[in-house]
Amino acid sequence: MHRLEAYIRLAIIFMIIISILYLPILILLKKKGKSVLRQLSYIGLIGSVFLIIFATVLFVPITFQPEAHFLNLRPFNWIGNANMDSFEQLVVEKVPNIILFIPFGFFLPIVWKSKRKLYKTAFVSFCLTFSIEFFQYFIGRFSDIDDVLTNLLGALFGYGIFKVFDYYWKDKKWWKELKG
Repeated sequence: MHRLEAYIRLAIIFMIIISILYLPILILLKKKGKSVLRQLSYIGLIGSVFLIIFATVLFVPITFQPEAHFLNLRPFNWIGNANMDSFEQLVVEKVPNIILFIPFGFFLPIVWKSKRKLYKTAFVSFCLTFSIEFFQYFIGRFSDIDDVLTNLLGALFGYGIFKVFDYYWKDKKWWKELKG
């Protein structure tokens, strides 16, 4: 549970920092007639990408000359692992990976009209998570196909939330303003 709590704390801290840093830009664009809600969608996407990169790459020290490279290409290899209870591994490692990508899957189609199809959001999410796992292999972190799958699942959940919002609030002024 410590990893999940750390991600939640990081998300709150990063959103506060990004909001404070973005405040002067928000005021300037507001004077030029740009919607505050539209700008908040950009903050959400930037914040989610920043959190993803921090949590997956920068959270632990980076070394470009690791003693070993770790790669798992067998999906669901963690089930029945003797080192850790499967349920504990699910809660400690897999659920945080899903939660981490939900905001990305939600904000991506809001910010870019061209990514409002499921396959486009899935493709961008897959490319991001694959790039992270690829990079992790070379810095001595564990690269795991399950991380790609859980991250993609989280992005798809986020996209699903976007579609539900879009279905129920498509005629609302604030939703149209948020989507641009």
